[in-house]
Amino acid sequence: MDNILDRVIQNYHFFTRSENKVADYILKAKQEIQSMTISELAANCGVAEATVTRFCRSLGCKGFHDFKMAVALAVLSPEGGSASERYGMCGEVHAEDSIEEKCRKLCYIGTEALQQTCTLIEPEQIRAAVDCLFQARCVYCFGQGNSSITAMEAWGRFSSVTHKFHWISDVHMQAYTASLLGPQDAVLYFSFSGATRELSEIGELLRQNGARMILITRFPNSPGASYASPILICGANEGPLQQGSLSAKIAQLYLIDVLFNEYCSRDLERTIENRAKTSNSLRSKLL
Repeated sequence: MDNILDRVIQNYHFFTRSENKVADYILKAKQEIQSMTISELAANCGVAEATVTRFCRSLGCKGFHDFKMAVALAVLSPEGGSASERYGMCGEVHAEDSIEEKCRKLCYIGTEALQQTCTLIEPEQIRAAVDCLFQARCVYCFGQGNSSITAMEAWGRFSSVTHKFHWISDVHMQAYTASLLGPQDAVLYFSFSGATRELSEIGELLRQNGARMILITRFPNSPGASYASPILICGANEGPLQQGSLSAKIAQLYLIDVLFNEYCSRDLERTIENRAKTSNSLRSKLL
């Protein structure tokens, strides 16, 4: 599961700007780099050879040759995919693509996001997250921008079986609420990059009050991750500054579904009873 390409993505926020250029190029052209020299890769990335060497060593490789071997193993591994190229950009949509090509590529991107997320799931992290949600007095679902919409989806999903989940979209109100939470409370936070100022500010408030934060992100080593435990990784492969991607939402929604199903299994009898109550509450809304 933890192959070299996973490590590139997970450590993205710890790279320098020059190293990020190397990371971006490798994720887009992992097949090509296997036949490149270090000089060729450095030239294609617009960086010095020393940067490439430093990049490889930061990932635990002895040097560039060792790194290329690790990439080759990652590509050939069952989890790495082959025809679809797990970390490749073969599904990237272009303006000149036909409707058929757009449909096929978008289907691939969404499917790939689900498969990668499933591969990255650590059962003990899911178990710890559900323990936290189940034991908490109140759970607040937070996020900014498009991630706030995903947070609302989590709130709606869990609200069908329990009243203790809440959603707040306004950043100021999130801060107000976080400042008043305590050890019995938890926050389910959605942030693809894990590197927003709001996340760090909320995380610091929660830490001061002893409240827990569960983080759903693509980058488990991002700055915001230091405030969270457990951390759940979503598998959509994008640059950390991309926003609004449907594949990222698909991956996050999948994790919501995993959490919800495990949560319900903890007290199945009460879950069935509450689902019946919430369903009956909507009967009058149907024509």
